[in-house]
Amino acid sequence: MSVFASNQSRLKNCPLFLCLPRIYYRYQSIGVDLLVRILDKAAVQPRRKFNLANSFVIRRSPARSRLATITILIPRNSQPNRVDLVATVGVRGVTGIAQILFRIFRDGKEIFNTQQGIESAGSEQNYAVTFQAEDRNVRTGTHVYTVTAENLTANTRADVVGPISFSGLAVKTRT
Repeated sequence: MSVFASNQSRLKNCPLFLCLPRIYYRYQSIGVDLLVRILDKAAVQPRRKFNLANSFVIRRSPARSRLATITILIPRNSQPNRVDLVATVGVRGVTGIAQILFRIFRDGKEIFNTQQGIESAGSEQNYAVTFQAEDRNVRTGTHVYTVTAENLTANTRADVVGPISFSGLAVKTRT
C-alpha cells in the first residue's frame, strides 16, 4: 500500500489529523487500482490487556454486554463510501461450551453479527476473537457504532477478560 496526495509538497510537513481529508490510499490487487479518500477514523481500547481480575460475565441473551463504542462522521458529498470496522475481544470460557453472539450496531440498528463457540475447562479457555465488518454507503452525518456480546447457551458462562479494541475507518470510494 502506498500513500500519495495530489499536492505532496504542501502535505509533506502537515500533521496527519489536519491532512486526513486530503490523504488518499491506493490499494493494488490483481492489477486493479482502487482509490479511496479517508473521511474519518475512530478507535477505542477500553481494555488494553488480558486481566482475569478485571473480567466480567457476558450476559445471557436476549440481554447484551456493551463492549465498545465509536463515533464516525460522514461529511456531505461523500457518496459512495464505506466504513471498515474491526473488533477484537479477549474471552475466557468458564463453564460448558458457550456460544457467544457478537453484534455491531450503527445508530442502534444491527448491521453485522458473528457467532463464536468458547470452550471452558479441560480444553482451550482463552480466546482473542477478532472480526471485521463493512458498512457501505452510509448517509451523511454523525454515526455511533457499538459492539456487543451475548451468550446464547443456557447453563454456560464466558467472561470478557481483555483486551477489547474497536476501530472504524470511513473512506470515500470511486465505485
